[in-house]
Amino acid sequence: MKWITKVFRYHKEWVHIVESLGGKSYSEDIVMESYIKLEKYNCENKIINKGKVSKGYMFFVLRSVFVTYMKTNKGVYKEQIESFLFESCDVKEIDIRLLEKFTEDNSLDREEGYNSLITKMDNEMNNWHWYDKRIFEIYRDTPLSIRGIAKETNISWVNIFHTLKRGKKIMKDKFSEDYEDYINKDYDLI
Repeated sequence: MKWITKVFRYHKEWVHIVESLGGKSYSEDIVMESYIKLEKYNCENKIINKGKVSKGYMFFVLRSVFVTYMKTNKGVYKEQIESFLFESCDVKEIDIRLLEKFTEDNSLDREEGYNSLITKMDNEMNNWHWYDKRIFEIYRDTPLSIRGIAKETNISWVNIFHTLKRGKKIMKDKFSEDYEDYINKDYDLI
């Protein structure tokens, strides 16, 4: 069985997630675009973990495709904002300047900047030794402390501490400037 069919089994759930993000009638298109991206970038090892579909990773993909879709289709996005405002307000006259300010909010740029920063960091981690990468991922992706990781993996907490310290130093040295750009809202410089 091809791996993408395992992902497709949860199609209704993916559509529901995109609808909850605000995809409305475009949800199907966004989910299909996500399948294409997964296939194009051969994300099998990221989305299938021990034979199970990683719903967290799929959420990240869906959100990323959704944000890109909304950014490239600003007219569609503006229509959704207008319909939301008109449906939720008793007063039908809305200040156009407020609507334009809401539409031009840089939250999409912020999201895209954050995604590009995280992608750069993940690409850097792919170059690390498998042990260092795995320890860093466990620390980042789980609520375990250093001692908790040591207890679960039977690895010395001192070894884990030094591995994380080295990884954090690498990340800080390589991405501190990009992080400053993100904090200063210079998303196009990341």
